[in-house]
Amino acid sequence: MIMLWPINGIAEDKSVHLATLNWAPYIGEDLESFGFGAEILRVAFQRAGYETTFSFMPWVRALKDVEIGKYDAVCFAYHSSERSAKYIFTVPYAQSVLGFFTLRESDIKFQTFRDLAPFRIGVVRGFVNTPEFDALDFLKKEEAKNELLNLKKLIHRRVDLVISDKFIMRHLIKRHLPDKREAIIFLEPPLIKQPLYLMFSRELEGSASKVLDFNRAIENMQKDGSIKSIIKRFGYAHED
Repeated sequence: MIMLWPINGIAEDKSVHLATLNWAPYIGEDLESFGFGAEILRVAFQRAGYETTFSFMPWVRALKDVEIGKYDAVCFAYHSSERSAKYIFTVPYAQSVLGFFTLRESDIKFQTFRDLAPFRIGVVRGFVNTPEFDALDFLKKEEAKNELLNLKKLIHRRVDLVISDKFIMRHLIKRHLPDKREAIIFLEPPLIKQPLYLMFSRELEGSASKVLDFNRAIENMQKDGSIKSIIKRFGYAHED
């Protein structure tokens, strides 16, 4: 349903239709309220006076459909100069924290990547991690087709570490291996903290004003603590 608010006697479209992949626990069709990331977006747009709808699809399709103006924006995007030419970026509203998970009993510690040379590291085939890590050929990287398989390999000691987004791995542990929650730890410091953005279509006339409205709402939510509160309520707050 689209809700319309009259402004100066003219009906203005006050809806926003977002294209997204399933990326639990940030967002997912089978999650409560579609996940904490969707809740942040929903609340922000609600504060700005918009009704929000989500359409779930493969990532490549989401990017293309937003680029041509089929949807207003695509969710949970990393910034790049190439993308800036195609989309209008909002301010960041969340971040992806990427790093290593291992078994608590392994007592693995590292300061540089050279420290990890003796260990088998589980990676997901085709995933981009960080440019530095991905380029290192002296590390023992063992590929799997998804992060759940890497998690299971870690539990069965077929790898010594896995590289993953912190929230995604915690979600997998909680859903599939809850009895192992204390056995698996995240190694500090993280490799990278990657801001997450909405990317609005440059083909839609109202995109610029929607970006401004969203940015104001997110900045207010950051100031009043609403974003941290939402993430914490869903059980995925960062320690920092």
